[in-house]
Amino acid sequence: MTKMKKARIIAIFAAIVIMVAGLAVFLNIRETQAGIKSFQVEIISDRDSYQKTTKEKTDLLFLGEYLRTMDGFQYEESGFGLFITGWHGMEQDISNEFWWGISVNGESALVGADEIPILGGDIYTFTLMQGWDF
Repeated sequence: MTKMKKARIIAIFAAIVIMVAGLAVFLNIRETQAGIKSFQVEIISDRDSYQKTTKEKTDLLFLGEYLRTMDGFQYEESGFGLFITGWHGMEQDISNEFWWGISVNGESALVGADEIPILGGDIYTFTLMQGWDF
């Protein structure tokens, strides 16, 4: 195979990867919703035998903005945005592979809380997970 053919194959493969990645991002974009929205926040920690769901309202656009205002919410700011460290004293434990996961309407979030738009009727679930395989 000539160098020219190899270069074409690599270029075609790279273009396909870029298109697939772009499509995945496009399909996962959720528009923001102006005005006051009613939604639910659910916190689950099997480790701590804890489960609570609350009804919330806000005019903020993104989940990260709202979480920063909630009582009992523990977090750190990072270069990647909001990093959830705990809820009501139920803290992550990285050495034992415990971390907080986010799901929206039962689907694992593909982005961080700062990029998740708040939409009326949605359910935002925060689950204390264990293990790095998910």
